[in-house]
Amino acid sequence: MFLKTVSAVFTQKQTEIIKAAVKLFADKGFDNTSVRDIAKAADVNVAMISYYFGSKEKLLEAIFQKYILMMRERLEKIVFASDVTPADKIDLIIDTYIDTIAANPNFHLLMVREQGVMKNPVLYEGVRSMKLKNNTLLKSAIKAGAKAGIFKKNVDVTILALTVFGTINQAFNTRRFLCEQYHIDQHNDSEFFKTIIPRLKAHLKEVVKSYLLVKESDK
Repeated sequence: MFLKTVSAVFTQKQTEIIKAAVKLFADKGFDNTSVRDIAKAADVNVAMISYYFGSKEKLLEAIFQKYILMMRERLEKIVFASDVTPADKIDLIIDTYIDTIAANPNFHLLMVREQGVMKNPVLYEGVRSMKLKNNTLLKSAIKAGAKAGIFKKNVDVTILALTVFGTINQAFNTRRFLCEQYHIDQHNDSEFFKTIIPRLKAHLKEVVKSYLLVKESDK
């Protein structure tokens, strides 16, 4: 079953296979990658992949499960933290979402590729569930802020989530264009993370909190 309420636990060998598969799927596409390609990249035999995952399709599902649950757990940890202020939670949600994508660029590219076709209903449901959960977690953080009198009460969370997560996704999807605008090498991760990521984080935090925070004129 995809997206259980508890974390999926993978062995070291399964993790190595997943890592190899993610890179190949991102580079070549799912349909153009064979199980033999994955086995070679992971330095295992084809039978081992079949034993652990059953099929290439099930391996793809395991990949989505692993990364979606990872993002979910990180965001939940922020939202349910009792020692973090509502405003800081918003900042941390933005930071964590960006940092997680930045640390896993191959999966992000794979997800973008697969969302374009989404032939697998299990994957569709997994991505849909992820988006709904992201919205729910953001809503929870905003409600806590509204209850404390810090944030406005009538906030369109769906559009706000689209603003936050959509902007972040678009920034990574259009990396080449952004790098051209800031005159940096698109293949230089260090330059990208040093130049663009801080700007993206700062901009989103300013925009979101400007929208959320109760102003004196609103009281």
